[in-house]
Amino acid sequence: MKRNILMTSLTALALAGTTFAAIAASDDKPGRADHRGERGMMLPFEEIDADADGKITAEEMQAHAGLRFDAADTDKDGLLDAAEMQAQMLARATARMQERSARMIERMDRDGDGKLSAEEMRAGPRKGDRFERMLSRLDKDADGALSRAEYEAAREMRGAHRLGDGHHRDHKGD
Repeated sequence: MKRNILMTSLTALALAGTTFAAIAASDDKPGRADHRGERGMMLPFEEIDADADGKITAEEMQAHAGLRFDAADTDKDGLLDAAEMQAQMLARATARMQERSARMIERMDRDGDGKLSAEEMRAGPRKGDRFERMLSRLDKDADGALSRAEYEAAREMRGAHRLGDGHHRDHKGD
C-alpha cells in the first residue's frame, strides 16, 4: 500500500514538473506557435488555474497532474503501465495531428472545399510556388538549381534546427 502511494505521488510530481516545464518553456510571442512544434500545444491556462484567480500555484499544478494521472490510469490500479502511457501519448499525438492538419487546411485551402489539392499543397500558405521560393532561398549561386553543396548546406542548416531527429545523417556507410 505504501509503495502504491509513493509511486502515485512520484508520478503526480513528475507530471506536475512536466506541466511546469511546459509553462516555463513557452514564450507566448505572436506568430511563433507554428514554429514551436509541441511547445505550441500547451494546455490552456484556465485548465490549470482551478480556482480561476488568474494565478497558477504549485498546488494547482499538482492537482492537475493528479487528474492527468487518473485519466491515464485506465484500470484504476494507481499505477501506470507501458500500455496506459502509450495510449495517453497516442491520444495526445493524435490530437496534435488533428489540430495541425486543420490549421494547414485553413491556411492553404484556396477554393474553400475543406481539402488540399496538389496545387494548393505546392503553393503553400502564400501566393506563388513554394518550391520556387525555397529554391531561391537555397540557391546561393543563383543559377536556378541546387548543387550538391547547396543541398548539403541546407540539410546541415535544417539539422542544426532539429537536433537529434536522425533524418539528416549521412548513410553512405550503412
